[in-house]
Amino acid sequence: MNFATKLPEQPTNIDSKFKETLRENLRFLKSLMYLTKKVFML
Repeated sequence: MNFATKLPEQPTNIDSKFKETLRENLRFLKSLMYLTKKVFML
């Protein structure tokens, strides 16, 4: 996999990875807020 380090499009790959992580975190926060809301509704 060390040939991938020489590719010029590596930064965009890192950027997409960052965006993916951000999206996952956002989804996690949304579900967390939903669960919190459900708990307070009880």
